[in-house]
Amino acid sequence: MANLIPSMKGVLLVILGFFALQLLAQNDDSLKTEVEKNFRAYPLPVVYYTPETRFAFGAVTLFNFRFKGESAESRNSQFQLGGAYTQNDQMLFYAPYQFFLKENKYNIFGQFYYYNYSYNFYGVGNDVPKDYEELYFVNIPRIRINATQLVRKNLYFGFRYWFDEFDIQETEENGLLSQNLVEGADGGTISSLGFVALYDSRDNYNYPEKGAWFEILALPNRKELGSDFNFIRFSLDYVKYHKVASKSVFVVNLFGVSNFGEVPFNEMAFIGGRSKMRGYYEGRFRDKHLWMVQAEWRQEIKGKIGAVAFGGVGGVASEINNFELNNTVPSAGVGIRYRMDESDKINIRLDYGVGLYGSSGIYLTFGEAF
Repeated sequence: MANLIPSMKGVLLVILGFFALQLLAQNDDSLKTEVEKNFRAYPLPVVYYTPETRFAFGAVTLFNFRFKGESAESRNSQFQLGGAYTQNDQMLFYAPYQFFLKENKYNIFGQFYYYNYSYNFYGVGNDVPKDYEELYFVNIPRIRINATQLVRKNLYFGFRYWFDEFDIQETEENGLLSQNLVEGADGGTISSLGFVALYDSRDNYNYPEKGAWFEILALPNRKELGSDFNFIRFSLDYVKYHKVASKSVFVVNLFGVSNFGEVPFNEMAFIGGRSKMRGYYEGRFRDKHLWMVQAEWRQEIKGKIGAVAFGGVGGVASEINNFELNNTVPSAGVGIRYRMDESDKINIRLDYGVGLYGSSGIYLTFGEAF
């Protein structure tokens, strides 16, 4: 699910998010529009502040449904429509989606979005000073399409297509980007087509309590596909869910990425954001290769309210054999949950994470981090 509050350095205001949770607690139907029996919509206001954007306002709506003819035992499909506008005339629109068809035989997921936005860049690798930071402005239309088919119990195979038009508008004078000291400093197009294998034995898509999720990806970016860069990305993402008590779940996530070739900085593996090492700005550490381990304890407290505690450790490197223990970084945090939909176990989550060098982040979004 897409992050409702961009995980960037600054003071994030989530007052309206808390207000929305209170409204939900008072009257669940006030934010749930029953279009028909199997189609529900959950709107949520978004507001935040950073020095780069000033105040930003927007909204997002999660649509939860099953396609016509699907049984109640089939997994629910979802898509979101969201957007925000800042006082500095920046815009972001996003539409992530996940569709299950033919009684879970087909799994189609991805996202479409357009950002006219500003981001912080902290350099590449582990040798950049920890206090280094530069700001750049960019337009990004993005397409993500994953189409997989069930080939045997819990096992899906399919393809993935990624497209980014990374159009850098402005950079800081004398910065790494303005001096063209990193790959992709002038922007460029990413177009890639590859294969994905997915094992999914989770008992629930939104809030798993047992089972596993394991994805292996090979994604070539080729100039023959319209890309400005030639490189290939391999990744694996493994999540295991353990129900340790009637209201307690322990989750472990192993994640690794390796890129080979001419990799632009914006497509490198990175630490940070709403799901991978919460507590760091998205892209706070980046390089061609990455590994991380995360764990989270999820506890249902009373009624629709729950809480979590999480932590992780990870690192980046320019070469696979260059990973060093003293270049890893930790993160940790806590969060609260509100159960919006009991039948499909859909939560709103509000997390606060911290990392090294004074890094922290607040994240308000739908669904779990992993």
